[in-house]
Amino acid sequence: MKWIIAVCIMQLLPFCMAENPTGAVQWESGFQPVYKSGAYPRATALADGTLLVGFDHFIEGRRAIGIVRSTDGGKTWGDYTEAAQAPASDNLANAFPLALADGTVLVAYRHHTFTNNTYRLVVSASSDKGKTWQKRGVIALGSTGIWEPFLFELPDGTIQAYYASEENLKPEQQVEMRASRDGGKTWGAPVVVARMKGSRDGMPGVVRLRDGSLYVVFEASDVPPYGFVVRAVRSKDDGKTWSSERELIYKPSNPVMAGWASGAPSVIRDGDRLFVSFQADDSVEFQKGNKNGDPAAPGYDYLRNSSFKYVSSSDNGRTWSPPVALAGEPGKPSLWNALYTPAPGIIIALASFHSAVWSKIGYVKK
Repeated sequence: MKWIIAVCIMQLLPFCMAENPTGAVQWESGFQPVYKSGAYPRATALADGTLLVGFDHFIEGRRAIGIVRSTDGGKTWGDYTEAAQAPASDNLANAFPLALADGTVLVAYRHHTFTNNTYRLVVSASSDKGKTWQKRGVIALGSTGIWEPFLFELPDGTIQAYYASEENLKPEQQVEMRASRDGGKTWGAPVVVARMKGSRDGMPGVVRLRDGSLYVVFEASDVPPYGFVVRAVRSKDDGKTWSSERELIYKPSNPVMAGWASGAPSVIRDGDRLFVSFQADDSVEFQKGNKNGDPAAPGYDYLRNSSFKYVSSSDNGRTWSPPVALAGEPGKPSLWNALYTPAPGIIIALASFHSAVWSKIGYVKK
């Protein structure tokens, strides 16, 4: 059943901020409801054009990884199913679905049991286009912290899982990658993708550039006084080795230099254009000592003040446009958002707002 929501409620949400000064994308007005509860939405497209969105939420006293689908290009969503569930005391989140070339659909997610300090990244699989799911394998196990899996398929069928790990590093963190050659059942040893002493590198996203190299974006905490900035590294050998240069994509642009943060990035490519989204609190009006306007003030919350923004590049990630705001505002945040491109020239923006999941369609201008 489709989730129906009153148009008057939609009109109250601050989702009509998407005027694009760069002219790169023409967005439809307003966001559409995807599901009535949830966070961290991520999408994949099946061979027949069906779109699936995975997210985490709390439902009927349990944690669940929910999946909904759209058969009209993202205009409407429905047919809810669950890929995984866990007791309310567990931490089940960071859903990331991926449709493989052979028709199998995977979804990776974190499943942490804090009572015994068990941290794990799990992958479930569906052979019927996301209607039913079975647990397939465990990407990584830990006792300190592993987070935010991102799945990527190579041309030879190898599946890569990128994720953040603080194992033996806490409070620091690094981005790692493991590979599977049996459809996600077993996973190899970790390869370090991004690491810097003193930084908490995490929340990776991956795309293949036109030159064939892999491009990984991630949040990092290595540019004081900022809490987070968005960086990238590259690989010319499908992830075996990674560049030492940590390219800077975005740092907070508030005119007052303070501990603003821009994190939780996602990345897509449409032709020669790259788009990187993130959540940032740099639209806050600085108020020294005020917990609602000063990152140094006790009680200030970066997440409470974050907006959904993105930047674009037409030169392979060497330079970037000014940021474009899509959703959220200080005090009414849009969190754990993402961009997805189901077909050339089309972008779907996915947002978490007021504990619900929303989507918006954009068209890349030539």
